[in-house]
Amino acid sequence: MAKRFSVADWQKIEKLLDEKPLKYGMPEGGREESVVLSSFNIRKLSKSKNRERELDFMSRFCARCDLIAIQEIQDSLDGLIFLQDRVNERVSSEGEFGLVVSDITGEVPGKKGMAERLAFLYRRRRVRRTELASDITIDRKGVLDNFEANEEAFRTAWREFDEKMKKFEAGERASKPKLVLPSFLTFTRSPHVAAFEIPGKQAADPIAFLAVNAHLLFGKPRERAAEFRALVRWLAMRLQDEKRMAAPNFILLGDLNLDLDNPEADGAAIDTFIRGMNKEAFNSNTMHRIYFPFIDKHPKHGLLRSNARLNQTYDQIAFFAGAKEKALPNHEGAVHIAEHPDKFDYGVFNFAELFANATTGKSFSQLKKNKAAFKAFAKNFEHSVSDHMPIWVRVRRPGF
Repeated sequence: MAKRFSVADWQKIEKLLDEKPLKYGMPEGGREESVVLSSFNIRKLSKSKNRERELDFMSRFCARCDLIAIQEIQDSLDGLIFLQDRVNERVSSEGEFGLVVSDITGEVPGKKGMAERLAFLYRRRRVRRTELASDITIDRKGVLDNFEANEEAFRTAWREFDEKMKKFEAGERASKPKLVLPSFLTFTRSPHVAAFEIPGKQAADPIAFLAVNAHLLFGKPRERAAEFRALVRWLAMRLQDEKRMAAPNFILLGDLNLDLDNPEADGAAIDTFIRGMNKEAFNSNTMHRIYFPFIDKHPKHGLLRSNARLNQTYDQIAFFAGAKEKALPNHEGAVHIAEHPDKFDYGVFNFAELFANATTGKSFSQLKKNKAAFKAFAKNFEHSVSDHMPIWVRVRRPGF
């Protein structure tokens, strides 16, 4: 286990969070007229042993949410069950939070690899589970078509990788090479899907949706962009025939590993792609049907960063709305953020800033000016808590 905060450090952290939860981006939980949906990549969540204090801290955030998509769970479910138990204790209701968990993805059984699970932790009274649970894959013909369309490029990439691997095995190369695909072939980890609905007031129809939990590839920028675009296309084209779906909307939550080094240029490129998908799938030039709020600047807080180094927005929550859906947020609704505490809003629980303030008395940006001091500080939480911070959106319940 990596270096961790001391007992005294945790006491300072908890005290400061108790005093100023909203300052650090904690959502207000338990509001009757709205629900909070979240995504959290918890780094290598496996056994709870030697991580109990950190998981208890994470449960504080999760207890304020009604649906949390969790990524990077390892084969063991021990840590996830520990987190679920702590969240239930915080809401004083045994069994209030339920789980939907995928089997492993990203690894071939019997061979070495990085096996991961994806899970939804949900508050049963406020977000109801419905029938469907599945995953998103590219079928055999689709994989073959992707290969055929770029066959020579794939063969060239494999030859180059094979030559580098031979040099590595012969001791002529220091680092082990990675195979970089020239275009999208299939998902490196199958996104996990489960059906839910947000119940409305009295006779109001619920918001029915398919929650998509995704942990996309972290590779070269072009590989990452290709997998992201393939997933968005899959969802948009599937939504063309929503009557055949188990629910008429998608909500995508996950670590999409989007490259936003240059927020203005990178965000504009993603925006252009999404507008293109709206046009292709729904014959619309507006952003109405597909909406990625974390690509835009928040009206009050500016561009939000989701990694624990505060320099990327890897994690995203996005809405893919059915043709008649009026309750889900869209691009036009962002101007109304915070007009009412139950209206649409979104944020990041910035525990990196919280940790810096509580344990050093400095801001995160001040700490980063000293590389050695910052590196020592980050070791306290990037492995034991996570190198990602949880993100959330608030959605108004129907009928209010």
